[in-house]
Amino acid sequence: MKGSPLIPFALIALIGILLMAGLSAYGLFERNAAEEGENGAEEEVTEIEDPIAAGEEMAQASCINCHGGDLAGAAGPAINNLDGQYTVEQISEIIQVGIGSMPPQTQYDPAEADAIAEYLLSISE
Repeated sequence: MKGSPLIPFALIALIGILLMAGLSAYGLFERNAAEEGENGAEEEVTEIEDPIAAGEEMAQASCINCHGGDLAGAAGPAINNLDGQYTVEQISEIIQVGIGSMPPQTQYDPAEADAIAEYLLSISE
């Protein structure tokens, strides 16, 4: 006579429960470590000596993909004549948060977004 057929199923269930408990504990540990890292880390502040030159470099690296080489529009709208339409703060917020189909440009910190905004307004004059 063989052993009970329930034993293999009970072992599989027990292994599954132990795996779930272990992975849950690991996930909680990782989340707590990440939260501590976020709270303990100081935010880096970018020092930009010439914001217009830095903004031009960043705009040429990122904005031309959608707004065209001369920023006169392509897949995205023209952004080469924004003077009077937006302030530096508004453009910076659009860069950081996004607008319409434009996604947020998370690679730029607030100082860098301000530099791009200053550049865009400088070419609008």
